[in-house]
Amino acid sequence: MQSTPDNLNSVVHDEDEDDGDKSDGDSNPGAEGVRRWIINPAPQTRKLTEKRRADAALFEKWVEQNRHSLARRTRRLVDGDGQSALALMRDFENKKIITNPRDYQLELFERAKIQNTIAVLDTGSGKTLIAALLLRWTLQNEIEDRAKGLPKRTAFFVVDKVALVFQQHAVLSCNLDYPMDRICGEMVEGIESSEFWAKTFTDNMAIVCTADILQTCLSRSWIRMDQINLLIFDEAHHTKKNHPYACIIKDFYLDAEKKPRILGMTASPVDAKVAPERAAAELEALLHSQIATVADPAVIQQTICKPKKEVIVEYDPVVGNMGGSKLQRLLREDIGHHHHFRKSFSFTSYAIAELGTWCAERYWQLLFEGQDMATLESKTVRDAEWDNMDPEKFVNEVRRGRETVVSYSFSQPRLDLSCLSTKVLRLLDVLRDQYKDHDSNRKCIVFVQQRNAAIVLADLFQQPEIAIPGVQVGILMGNGSTNDNHKVSFRDQILAILKFRNGDINCLFATSVAEEGLDIPDCNVIIRFDLYNTLIQYIQSRGRARQDGSEYVHMVERHNNEHKHKIDFVKNAETALRTFCQALPEDRKLTGNDYNMEYFLRKDKGQRQFIMPGTGAKLNYRQSLVYLAAFVACLPHSPEVHLTPQYLVVAAEGEYQCEVILPAASPITSAVGRAHSSKAIAKCSAAYEMCLKLIQGKYLDAHLQPVFTKQLHAMRNARLAISSRKTGEYNMRIKPEIWSSLGEPTKLYAVALTLSAPDALGRPSSPLLLLTRHQAPLVASFPLFFGAGRSSLANCVSIPGTLDVEETKASVLTTFTLRIFEDIFSKQYEAAAENLPYFLAPTCMDHSSDFSSVTSINDIIDWKALSAVQEREKIEYTFDKADNFFQDKLICDPFDGSRKYILLRRCPDMKPTDTVPEGVFPPSHRAWKTCPVHDIYNYSISLWPKSRGHMPFSRDQPVVEAELLPIRRNILDDTMSDEDAAPKLCYLILEPMKLSALPLKVVAMAYNFPAIIHRIDSNLIALDACRLLGLDHIRPDLALEAFTKDSDNSGEHDEETVNFQGGMGNNYERLEFLGDCFLKMATTISLFTLAPDLNEADSHVERMLLICNRNLLNNALEVKLAEYVRSMAFNRRSWYPEGLVLKRGKRTEAKRRHLLADKSIADVCEALIGAAYLTGQERDKSFDMAVQAVSAVVQDKNHSMKTYSEYYAAYQPPKWQTAPPSIIQQDMADRFHPRLGYFFRHPQLLRSAFHHPTYPSSYENLPSYQRLEFLGDALLDMACVDHLFRRFPGADPQWLTEHKMAMVSNQFLGCLGFVLGFHQSILSLGAVQDELSVYVRDMTDALQLAKDEAVAAGRPEADFCRSFWAEVKRAPKCLPDVVEAYVGAMFVDSAYDYARVQDFFDRHVKPWFEDMRLYDAYANNHPINQLQRAMKAKFGCGDCRMMVKETGVPTAGEEEGGWGARLQEVVCGVMVHGQVLASAVAESSRYVKIAAAKNAMKALEGLGVDEFRGRYRCGCAGEDGDKVMEDV
Repeated sequence: MQSTPDNLNSVVHDEDEDDGDKSDGDSNPGAEGVRRWIINPAPQTRKLTEKRRADAALFEKWVEQNRHSLARRTRRLVDGDGQSALALMRDFENKKIITNPRDYQLELFERAKIQNTIAVLDTGSGKTLIAALLLRWTLQNEIEDRAKGLPKRTAFFVVDKVALVFQQHAVLSCNLDYPMDRICGEMVEGIESSEFWAKTFTDNMAIVCTADILQTCLSRSWIRMDQINLLIFDEAHHTKKNHPYACIIKDFYLDAEKKPRILGMTASPVDAKVAPERAAAELEALLHSQIATVADPAVIQQTICKPKKEVIVEYDPVVGNMGGSKLQRLLREDIGHHHHFRKSFSFTSYAIAELGTWCAERYWQLLFEGQDMATLESKTVRDAEWDNMDPEKFVNEVRRGRETVVSYSFSQPRLDLSCLSTKVLRLLDVLRDQYKDHDSNRKCIVFVQQRNAAIVLADLFQQPEIAIPGVQVGILMGNGSTNDNHKVSFRDQILAILKFRNGDINCLFATSVAEEGLDIPDCNVIIRFDLYNTLIQYIQSRGRARQDGSEYVHMVERHNNEHKHKIDFVKNAETALRTFCQALPEDRKLTGNDYNMEYFLRKDKGQRQFIMPGTGAKLNYRQSLVYLAAFVACLPHSPEVHLTPQYLVVAAEGEYQCEVILPAASPITSAVGRAHSSKAIAKCSAAYEMCLKLIQGKYLDAHLQPVFTKQLHAMRNARLAISSRKTGEYNMRIKPEIWSSLGEPTKLYAVALTLSAPDALGRPSSPLLLLTRHQAPLVASFPLFFGAGRSSLANCVSIPGTLDVEETKASVLTTFTLRIFEDIFSKQYEAAAENLPYFLAPTCMDHSSDFSSVTSINDIIDWKALSAVQEREKIEYTFDKADNFFQDKLICDPFDGSRKYILLRRCPDMKPTDTVPEGVFPPSHRAWKTCPVHDIYNYSISLWPKSRGHMPFSRDQPVVEAELLPIRRNILDDTMSDEDAAPKLCYLILEPMKLSALPLKVVAMAYNFPAIIHRIDSNLIALDACRLLGLDHIRPDLALEAFTKDSDNSGEHDEETVNFQGGMGNNYERLEFLGDCFLKMATTISLFTLAPDLNEADSHVERMLLICNRNLLNNALEVKLAEYVRSMAFNRRSWYPEGLVLKRGKRTEAKRRHLLADKSIADVCEALIGAAYLTGQERDKSFDMAVQAVSAVVQDKNHSMKTYSEYYAAYQPPKWQTAPPSIIQQDMADRFHPRLGYFFRHPQLLRSAFHHPTYPSSYENLPSYQRLEFLGDALLDMACVDHLFRRFPGADPQWLTEHKMAMVSNQFLGCLGFVLGFHQSILSLGAVQDELSVYVRDMTDALQLAKDEAVAAGRPEADFCRSFWAEVKRAPKCLPDVVEAYVGAMFVDSAYDYARVQDFFDRHVKPWFEDMRLYDAYANNHPINQLQRAMKAKFGCGDCRMMVKETGVPTAGEEEGGWGARLQEVVCGVMVHGQVLASAVAESSRYVKIAAAKNAMKALEGLGVDEFRGRYRCGCAGEDGDKVMEDV
């Protein structure tokens, strides 16, 4: 029979035991003889099929053919939380396009801090950012003033419209973490009371309100002007005549002794047909402020409002219907004299002339259909009473008018002048042209003067005859007057804007309400259906067109002089405004980057220069700007991002000083120049100082060229990742070190081998004692499986004390031990006591005894049984023995080692010549096959036919009933079937047999010994490995789990296991999941502590070098850790003692080499950390052992700690942390304490955690949050992983990993930051605040929707679905960053107390994940999972696999021919029936699979099943087919 491979764990027939004493001397295992019973067939080795080989060859060919197209692909970061090595080097900015705050904004902010200012800036130029900066600065000063005991003062942000109260409050509260309220008369009850205002001013530091509200407060002295510290006037051009803005200043500001700072904001100081000089002068006088604007408005137009063209569209003169409308005439007869309908008749008259008859008549239809008759009649009664007319008559007339409209025959709109005007028809042409490509993402606003015109035109463009494909029409207009027939609420306005933003509406018909203030998305086209009346209307409506290539359309009636005059007026007025701005004094102009550098350089005498030694390269003020810009451009960044330095110029004692801030990816991020007389030279000085720092740090070379790029390439080329498929052959330890200690025993230690459930054996048994020369480490209990659902834990109980051994005892123990090997396992050894590594002994105690309290090992050994075994080799047998002799004995067949029986009873009614009863299990020996008579005699004799003549046996002897013992040894595996476990009765004669002298209870237990000693050996080898690394106290079962690899691809969580070996216990995968996370945390803490000068980018790289699999593998190979990995299940060849002379039985040669993947060895290192972590937590709740394990596996100076306390002992707090906190910093800590539950001893750390990289150090000299975020990320990861690991002890690593992704994702952390209000405290400049505002709005809506759904389902509002955040788009990266930075800051502040991190997790993170089932969908949204489901469920395809190839990909510009060695990439293709469905290129196997799966899903979009099967020649059987996704 063909032999079975040694590495399969389930070989059942024990070849060792087939070779009893064959008298003919033929021991050739291939000779005919005993047939081998395969009771538990082994799974076949999974081999690469021919189909997969063919696919692999096709994929190799495809990669070669497409190598250049693969190289040309844009290498962008893979979406998700995971990061490759390249991603670590470049993903340090927000994922959106970076928009640094413009220099003119910072300049204007600095000006507004010291004097009253009117910011005249175009729409979209960031006036609100300036207001937010000034408001934050003012409130911080207010906190300091209050700390000094000064009276409280309040800031006011004043707006002109109710809608803007809500909008501006939302923006400001999103970005400022100070108490702030919004107030308008329509929203607040009790506003007319002093108590209300007293409480409002007590509770809030800032108020957003309408001008009317503030005017009322001041008039009634609920607040005085000297109690206000800042007045911000939005749309300040309204400050004129008796507008509330003007009244506030004239009536209350002028007389105040202590005046507040004023900031006015407007797109133009001109709000009427007045000369700009006069309008500006009046505005400045009224607001007691000075206008500040950019020196050249074109600069803002280029940077803020994208280049656009203005188009004049002419239409033929409108010729109104001279006869009017028939419906109009009928209604005039009914209700023409009603006051209530005067506006309606006025509009319809206008509509007939300007819009067309259809629009006028449609208006009446909409009016009467849209109004409730009872309401209309009520208004009619009031009008009649006002005019002293008969109410009943008026009501009847209205009813007749309604009947007239209802009965009127309305026509459908037609494209002719009898129906629509030339103006409307021309508008139709313009819109059709704008949407000719059916681009639904294109946004348009059509401005009209009258609200009713917006309603009617919007209705017209929804009519089937007029509607334009791709155009979704909406309306945006103001609230209207009291008598207006179409009331519009603020909510209606917001809904319209939201729909416009989301794309549900892409064409708005709007009145002037859309011109200013409201946050409306940038548009592609603005159409002035009705022209503007003032310059500011023109400027503000034009400012809505900010998309690339946007258009501004003036609709002008041909030959209409009034229209021509309007266009000429706004153009001339804008030119005059520009002239006025240019004529302003220089100190009132915002220059931004628009410097005449040469002029200032010639003028300034304080310039410096630096000459590079060796090369002579010269650095001066002029060139420093160029060199610095070139350096920044070379920093790692996404392709769609444009990086530039950011300059902040501030006044400093009559001069100017500048700070330059570089993007976060730079190794140096900030430098301050010397003070100079001009802003231009101050900026050059800052650039010069930064260049000097870069030279000192060797980031600029000897020729002043950036070298940062070269460093990036080197790191990118570093082969830090290792293959999961590359394997090496290593020695494999078979026996632990403890068995290598031999010699004559004088003192022995004892371990009791017991069963927790001895009845599971099915027969009585007694414990065995394992006696060793050295005390064996504790070995955890483990299960044994006996089939038919029967199992028991095997316990290894260490017995106190020792056994003194003299020669006699040694001899008795040796004989007993060897007899077990011989009688039970068919191995006869020649060995003395000094040769045995251990001894076995029977005991007088039973399985339930307390061995741990034994006082004398000698007293519990069954010496009587030992003596009996020594005195006789076997039990002598004669035919005349009494019946009670024929029971409870072990029967051994000396000629066939596989045949062992338990003697049950004598069968007096049977004789040897009787036929073997039906159902008796047949023997395996050849004689049974060839003998003519199948009787009990021939059943019992296993000798070959030619040998039987030499050993005749009596045919007249007793027949006994016996039970055949199974030869299955791997009872560690639970795959035994019930049939195999069933007792197998047979009938024998005893003369050819041997009756063992071993007690049957001992035999029953000894039968389990191979599995028990195999597990003990494995455990002790794992503990040997732990001691090798200095980890002496790891819990034994965890040590073994960490070193157990039970399949060829352990660690590949998303793949089917290959060559799985049962009975090995838990493999290392769960511990690796845990250890990997602790490794990240430990090295992060260490780097944070030991390398405080590293920026975040370098910290990531240094950590990557520590924790990468390459480093772990190299260190493991250094100490030969691969030898200790347990990659082989129980094997009949390996469990016997080594070094003994075998006299009889088949010689066993254990397998001593094994193949291990590189990644498997690295995974074991991480699993060992996990084992150390769990041991330490269980023992004393400490990290010490895990920290020691990290040091042992990374072997690096950057992590040499042996205990957790060494981290903080090595930490040297920076000066900024230990300095006395400012009042602002302390106030922040005081406000966070009740909300978050932790009080900062060093408030500077808290403040730093919210310090965005764009925030200048000159505003607050603290480092940005990046290093704290680097630390907090690892800490929070550890808390999440620990929670999942403990809460779900049965979850596999794949499930744990997928659900961990939800907990640590930026998507959830952004939600958490929103809920905790962190967005309000982020100190930043630029686009970050706009991004946060949008995200907060979306999250607010999503949260409210979740609460509404809970209420609708009958649950309390607080019981909303906690996974609602998964449906909201990702947060701006800064928000999850500050959550992690806060955790890092708290950790540092508490002296590295991890309990604070755990408390944060328990309070704020854990409640979101009580029901992890909510996030199954989040995990299932993994692209590979989605592709698997699509291939199986939709297409029924079973021939789909991912092919991965590690290869160098040529870079852009590389020469033809050959792969480039510079960039190491991984190519993945999704193969379907031998064809590449989709592919991707990335820096690691993990991310490339995700990207390839996403591309495959895109390729499958819209593909029908039949088309799929035809294209890929798929004839699979659907769900009954093969496995859907495989991986090569």
